[in-house]
Amino acid sequence: MVVVEVPKKWDNESDVIIIGGGTAGLPAGVIVAEAGFKATILESRPAVGGSFNMVAGTMAFAGTEEEKSAGVDDSPEVFYQDEITICGADTEIARAFADNQLDAYRMLKEEGVTFPGLVPHPAHTRNRCHGWLEGVGPQLVRAVEGRANRKGVEILLRHRATKLIADPQTGKVIGVQVETRDGMKNFKAKRAVIIASGGFGRNHEMVAEYAPEMADCVPKMPVGHMGDGLKMGLAIGAATKDISHAVAPSWPVCAETHSNALWVIWWGGIMVNVDGKRFHNESSAEAFYGPMTASGMRQPGSVYWVVFDDSQKKNVINDSEAHLSTIDKCKQYKADTFEEMAKLAGIDPEGLRETIEKYNSDVTTAGYDTVYGRNVQFGGSDRPLVKLEVPPFYAIKCVTSTTSMKGGLRINGRCQVIDQFGDVIPGLYAAGEVAGGLHTKNYLLGVMSSSAMTQGIIAARNAVKEPAA
Repeated sequence: MVVVEVPKKWDNESDVIIIGGGTAGLPAGVIVAEAGFKATILESRPAVGGSFNMVAGTMAFAGTEEEKSAGVDDSPEVFYQDEITICGADTEIARAFADNQLDAYRMLKEEGVTFPGLVPHPAHTRNRCHGWLEGVGPQLVRAVEGRANRKGVEILLRHRATKLIADPQTGKVIGVQVETRDGMKNFKAKRAVIIASGGFGRNHEMVAEYAPEMADCVPKMPVGHMGDGLKMGLAIGAATKDISHAVAPSWPVCAETHSNALWVIWWGGIMVNVDGKRFHNESSAEAFYGPMTASGMRQPGSVYWVVFDDSQKKNVINDSEAHLSTIDKCKQYKADTFEEMAKLAGIDPEGLRETIEKYNSDVTTAGYDTVYGRNVQFGGSDRPLVKLEVPPFYAIKCVTSTTSMKGGLRINGRCQVIDQFGDVIPGLYAAGEVAGGLHTKNYLLGVMSSSAMTQGIIAARNAVKEPAA
């Protein structure tokens, strides 16, 4: 445990200090201020937003007006059951999330946010993912940040929290040591501290420690995700939850340009290794694409290729200009035959030929892939498999990216941080990516942003109930 001496003089005082001004931190600040208390957000970067700025897929909410308009019969209870059954989530944390997620949805709607539609995603038992949200992230940030400013939330940029300060007699967290441009300062929290600092995906040493096989993945999260919150919690005795698989694999990205290569897979493309052999079901059947890209990192050289034909590329073009843009930024190996394309890409031509012949034969004779059980182009859709037969043919050499952590500090349903002995650390809360408990067995796409917002709200509501120091 790192002991930080309680300062004789504080440089700043607030009722609730929130470490991080992103997806969880901004709504937490709003809730504290709307309850009539002073909220201070400490953001290490020059601007707020964090991962919220980077939202590009969907946000999962259950029981919304969009669902009702589309005739989708959904509810918080169904969402809760999905989290338990599919994700193996902690029951208390899943219950709190499901019961409060519509409050996050309403906060966005009240600030004028509109969702383009509903997007089917793997394993969700209802069509509840609201999107697509390419380019919408900054709008979401402006909406919640604007509300925070109107409510009087103190937002301090370039203020990096480094250590928690606890009362030596009670163990209650009462403040934060903060690195500023004017030197180290001490901020007092009269009621509580909420850690909402994001994950540790940009900290290569921590990634290598917790998931050595993922050390060479390409991090795509904000540069501020250095694991500060996790380290601060661990330093005062916090326990962890799901930390062994916190470093979750995400999209396949071009090995050279690091642009997303996922979308051609979702329109029927396949993945092969250097020997030209497939190695996983490409439909994201396990609820999200992480399992298949994790398998990609276990291939020879920790690289793999996304292979597709011209018809699949044209489907991406017809589906989304934003998706096409990411594909066009990838280095593509192109030829009129699979053998010629394989030679250009560095894949074994004979192995790829055998793989394509088997795959196309399965589609023709069985209607599904008999090797790995793929029966749709991507999970959540009903689009049948198609043969790879329309030239020209393409390949993109890929590695796996990481976009968010799926484990961290142990919390309870109130978002209170739990110590190594199962006791609550008084005055300390955690929300969003820095906390574990929702994704123990699997991850449902679209939940990362909605759960972070919701946990920020939950943490703030409970933080203001703490007795004042």
